[in-house]
Amino acid sequence: MKKKVTIKDVAVHCGYSVTTVSHVINKTRFVGETTRRKVLKAIEELGYKPNIIARSLKGKGTKTIGLIISDIREGFFSEIIKSIETTAFKEGYNVILCDSEEKVNEEKFYIDVLLQKGIDGLILSPVDSNAEIEDLLRHRVPIVQIDRMMSSLKTDFVGIDNISSSRKAVQHLIAEGYENIGFIGFEERVYTINKRKEGYLQGIIDSGLSPYVLHIPYTIDKYENLITDWIDKNSKIDSIVCGNENICYGVLNAAKKLNLIIPYDLGIVSFDDPKWFQFVYAPITAIAQPTDKIGKIAFKLLKERIENGEAEGKSELKTIFLETTLKVRRSSIKSS
Repeated sequence: MKKKVTIKDVAVHCGYSVTTVSHVINKTRFVGETTRRKVLKAIEELGYKPNIIARSLKGKGTKTIGLIISDIREGFFSEIIKSIETTAFKEGYNVILCDSEEKVNEEKFYIDVLLQKGIDGLILSPVDSNAEIEDLLRHRVPIVQIDRMMSSLKTDFVGIDNISSSRKAVQHLIAEGYENIGFIGFEERVYTINKRKEGYLQGIIDSGLSPYVLHIPYTIDKYENLITDWIDKNSKIDSIVCGNENICYGVLNAAKKLNLIIPYDLGIVSFDDPKWFQFVYAPITAIAQPTDKIGKIAFKLLKERIENGEAEGKSELKTIFLETTLKVRRSSIKSS
């Protein structure tokens, strides 16, 4: 059996000390470029692979973070994942990605798995804003929440101002002459949907209009039928604020079934801005979120916590709400 290459083998091969090789691998001290290149060349030639478990036991960390997303199929989350992975790679960190599929039990399972693997920190988009994750509270691993916020977890947070964004969408539709504006989102237990509905209601009440709200359970496979029935029964509705791109897709299907012409019979504004929004017959007005910025800031906050040896507490927690952009397109312009 071929002998496993050790850090001592690398040191002998390149002619430097084990300490110098360690600094190059762990980026724990400045090493001259010529020396660094020789060490990296020796690592490549010998095929040396650092033992991350051994690193963890020595208190050096694993240079690995966990990332739990609530639904990897959504374009919004895909963009954030790409941003986090790209930023982490540049900083020498690995990312273990998990998809909870909007299920609390799966979320808890992946948290347990990641903690067992000795992650240095976790970026989490929680399923249920009211749930409690005992393992996270007990292990005190550094955490940054993104997009969604769990009230029981006192951590850094990066997301958008959902209330203001939703209120602006309502104001835009009113300015375009729509009077019976609905809101459709998934379950209220989801932080973002709850806040988006709150902003919608603020805009509606401030304008003296009547609210129309539909919440859809994640467990329903064909929610397009539920949306179609709801729009059909509430025939006064002339426009809708969609909680995300999946809801928007369902609304477009419903409009087609009911022979409603967008934007004349039904105006649409939706959270998210996937590429396909621009290529439907009436391009969709979108509340675009700064996904790249969310990912970069989330990793930066987590890295600071990891390298300062903090979980909750020692420095002030940061809650960052980023601005969205309302991209007005034909779907919400009644006069177009």
